[in-house]
Amino acid sequence: MQARSTRHRAPLFAAVSLALAATAHAQDASQASNLDTVIVTGTRSTERTVSSSLQPIDVITPQQLQQTGATQLTAALARLVPSLSFPQPTTISGAEVARPVTLRGLSPDQVLVLIDGKRQHSGAFLNLGGAVGRGSNPVDLNAIPVSAIERIEVLRDGQSARYGSDAIGGVINVILKKGGEGGQVTAKFGGYDAGDGLQRQLSADTGFRLGDKGSIHVAIDTQNNDGTNRAGRDQTAASVGTTYGKKVYWLGDPAVQSNKVSLTGQYAFSKAAEVYFTAIYRRDRDETASLYRHRGDSTNVASIYPQGYLPVSVPIVNDTTLTAGLRGELGDGWHYDVSATHGSNEYDQRSHAINADWYRAYGYTPFFIQGADYKTQQQTGNVDISKEFAPSWLPNPVSVSFGVEYLRQAYKVSPGDAVSQYGANGGITGDLQGHWQRHDVSEYVDLETNLTDRFAVSLAGRHEHYSDFGGTTSGSLSGRFDVTSRVALRGSVGTGFRAPTLVQQHYADISSQLQDLGQGQVLVQSGTFPVDAAAASLLGAEKLKPEKSRSATLGLVLEPLAGWNVSVDAYWIKINNRINLSSNIPVNTPAVNAYLLANGVDANCQSIRYFTNAVDTRTRGLDVVSQYAFDFANGDRLATTLGWAYNENKVTKVKGNPAILDTLGVAVQRVERRERLGLLGDTNPRTKLDLGLDYLHGRWAAHANVQRYGSYTVFSNSGTALDQDFDHRWTLDLATDYNLGNWTFTAGADNVTNARPEQTKYANSTSGNFKYSLFSPMSWNGRYYYASVTYRWK
Repeated sequence: MQARSTRHRAPLFAAVSLALAATAHAQDASQASNLDTVIVTGTRSTERTVSSSLQPIDVITPQQLQQTGATQLTAALARLVPSLSFPQPTTISGAEVARPVTLRGLSPDQVLVLIDGKRQHSGAFLNLGGAVGRGSNPVDLNAIPVSAIERIEVLRDGQSARYGSDAIGGVINVILKKGGEGGQVTAKFGGYDAGDGLQRQLSADTGFRLGDKGSIHVAIDTQNNDGTNRAGRDQTAASVGTTYGKKVYWLGDPAVQSNKVSLTGQYAFSKAAEVYFTAIYRRDRDETASLYRHRGDSTNVASIYPQGYLPVSVPIVNDTTLTAGLRGELGDGWHYDVSATHGSNEYDQRSHAINADWYRAYGYTPFFIQGADYKTQQQTGNVDISKEFAPSWLPNPVSVSFGVEYLRQAYKVSPGDAVSQYGANGGITGDLQGHWQRHDVSEYVDLETNLTDRFAVSLAGRHEHYSDFGGTTSGSLSGRFDVTSRVALRGSVGTGFRAPTLVQQHYADISSQLQDLGQGQVLVQSGTFPVDAAAASLLGAEKLKPEKSRSATLGLVLEPLAGWNVSVDAYWIKINNRINLSSNIPVNTPAVNAYLLANGVDANCQSIRYFTNAVDTRTRGLDVVSQYAFDFANGDRLATTLGWAYNENKVTKVKGNPAILDTLGVAVQRVERRERLGLLGDTNPRTKLDLGLDYLHGRWAAHANVQRYGSYTVFSNSGTALDQDFDHRWTLDLATDYNLGNWTFTAGADNVTNARPEQTKYANSTSGNFKYSLFSPMSWNGRYYYASVTYRWK
């Protein structure tokens, strides 16, 4: 295997030079507006801004989201936050429907998502496929209507001490619109250069005043998007005489019909009592393909499909968030906030497919199968109290916050119809269904003050007690020292944790997957079993424990010129007992099969896997962000944003195999090579560059965004011969706006140069079908054109 490529660095230096050289031609510098934004994430102070923050934080505005051209919130964020990535896998058990984001190269569920500061529930979906984020159970950020967003704060620092589980890598806090006046309607249409993937979107939001004491804001977002297909030509041996040389797979974006609505409101009876609420609902119907069934496959009936056939999944996703609360100020500056939140997510598996085993037994088969249904629920209750004290022995007031949180989580698995459960090619059976729940009580305290006019500190501590694994305590200490008015140092140290989700503890699934079991990729029925299921327990599964982390960040904040803000933050994160999927354990060998049958278990599949706490990892990286907005003498304005991220993940320890696997002669490691070296390591690009330029001239505005994804390596379970290094890639997005009164007309193109990922080796392409790697950080789809029209009113 070759070392990582160090070629072609000239474009990187050229892009950086472009952003910096532009400042030499500027006059009358003025500061970018979002640097003065008062932040609410990672601090309880009411005066902390982006430019004075103690931790690295990015503030994303609705205008920035809209200018990306993306129709998914996660895709837009990935173009605006350099340390955030949006892998776009396809045909891997539904991950293309609930696509996650990663921050600092960590797992998608090691990022905490808040809506207006309230913990958001995780999805019912579990990422089971062979792609970045495998085994994660993330929050579905795309459930939030983009039209409802006031801004997004992305905190790039561990914050378990303030917010609890999941905040190991950072926090994404989505702030919703709440104004009682104004609004906008946007219609958008786009499609890909290849002629597919048409996207149609209509979004709107508006506010209503409730007298002079309150308001309601409503937002809607509806989409009807066609799928894309970037599959190669089928050259499998099984296709000779039938589909050889034809495009039979569907590999690309799913077809999506999505409807989202949100409602926020507040009403102040007095300074001491203001009620507020939030309601968000999303329903998606998706279409995406499974793996192609060739004529001779055991999952096909040749008399029905003599050429083979492509099963199509049509999952239904429902997501609900409801929050209500009471807040105000009492007495001498005591602020309180009492709230309750209910959240739920449902993933309903359906498919246009047949069950070959059912046909062989009964002589017929339905062509539509109702699969298993997965549902998560979460209820939280919060009491938050804060006050600023001014002790005589300190030069500045101390912000003191404390509170308690009650958290209840539930998870339910319901099996599908009889056809979906039948035979060796069926899905999960009734004995794997169930309903589970747990609760957690936590207490926190948060102190923040300026010890001097130049030295600010923050101290936070939190204790949690989960009913299923016990208690844990986290703490963090942050500080910032302003060396001069233009130079500051900041840093933080802390501990954190992530509780295994109920989904990870109890999810069950049996599906057809292409697996690399050491003899190349083959199509098998693979089972994912809970750790307490008989099959998993017999093969060494153990009760899951929470992940524990330690982290440190050290940063430099500069203002070289008035209005030019630069931050450089280095970080280190150590995670013990990291939760991940085990290797696929073959159960159809004589020894394993006999052992399971002797213990009364018929695994009903060729391989199984389960979750483990088998690895420890270390993450190191560097984030660089530069923002400069300035005005020219003729009234034109140029805003530049430059972000560069370096990230390195490494597995530092792997626990040995369970003794039973060695006894049975199972020739696999507990954690497979592809995951140990790749998914938890070098399959994440180590570098990413984002360069944004926005130029305003009268009624016109022009936007350019350059991204560079660094090189990465995909590892094979078969050994080094099938490992592949993928070179870096550049993309360029361009758009222009024309403003006419209340109207804005936009036309743009993403990936103007039609860049594609490097193609996979034929030996890794499933006989030519998978042209591109599932691990690619960039889309397979190519150039995308779009146009939109927006009408705004005040």
